[in-house]
Order: sequence, then structure tokens, then C-alpha cells
Amino acid sequence: MHIDWNRVLYDLQYVILNKVFCHIPSWTIRRHVYRKCGMHLEPGTRIGIGTVVINPKGIRVGQRSVINENCFLDGRGGLVIGCDTSISAYTRILSASHKVNSDNFQYYERKTRVGSHVWIGTGATILDGSNVKDFAVIGAGTVFKGDAEKGDIYVGNPAKCIKKRRVRNDYHLSLKTYFR
Repeated sequence: MHIDWNRVLYDLQYVILNKVFCHIPSWTIRRHVYRKCGMHLEPGTRIGIGTVVINPKGIRVGQRSVINENCFLDGRGGLVIGCDTSISAYTRILSASHKVNSDNFQYYERKTRVGSHVWIGTGATILDGSNVKDFAVIGAGTVFKGDAEKGDIYVGNPAKCIKKRRVRNDYHLSLKTYFR
């Protein structure tokens, strides 16, 4: 019997991060652990308690972005989140999936990008390979796949653009918490 030690370590990291450390009610401790696992976190960034992280080495988060509680971040195919982006609770952002017509459930990875000054509503799902451009809004509960144009607001399943966002100037998020 051959043991794939890389897979053992990968699975062990998943369990330790997502069953132990993500529940520690101190952002300072969680930030330290995420960085030690290879996640790139710019200053002022916060990831809420209970957030599940897959492959932290594949995740980059820009300055002052806030990922609220109980989200799901998938870095397997690469995940880049810009600056001053607000990701609401229970949001899922994926960067890998399986081919639906594959006879062997073929796995694939595609980088997912979320720009700066983006607002993603509660419970939204951003699927693999998506590109959510600056100032876009993905509404609560929306399932999004594709390119979200700059400043457009998307809602529904499948997501549809309903109008333009009127915010065009850069703004800076400033959320300071010690617990959660």
C-alpha cells in the first residue's frame, strides 16, 4: 500500500484550519495561522470566524477587504480578492469543479478574481473562473459565473445584471474587530 504523504499533509492542513483554527475567536491568531499556511493577506484585511479555507497558498486578499463569518474560500485554482471589498456572511467563492460530461468526473481548476470595492451579498456563490470587476455588486443569494462588468449589480440564479452601481470613487473600508 502506497501512502501519498503530500495528500495526507494537505488533508491534515484542511482539518486543522477548518475544524480548529477557523473557530478561534481571535482574528490576530487566525491571521497568523493563515499567513503561516501561505495565504497572502494585505494590511487591514479580516476573515471572519467560521470561514472555511481550502488551499490557503492559492489565496491573495487586498488591503482592508472584509470576509465575514462562515464563508467558503477555495484557493485550489487561485483566488484573488482586491482591496476594500466586502464579502458578506455565508458567501462561497470557488476556483475548482468537475466536468459535468466527464466519464470519470474529471476535476479542473480555474482562477477566480474579485476586484476592488466589490460588495458580495449574504449567501452568494461565485463559481470557478469568474471575474468580478471593480465596484460590482453580487446580490444576496445570487449564483454567479462569468464576467461581472465594472459597477454592474447582479442578482438571481442565474445571475442577471439589473442596473449600474452609482458609486465610482474609491473608498476605504475600516472595520476593526478583535474577536469574531
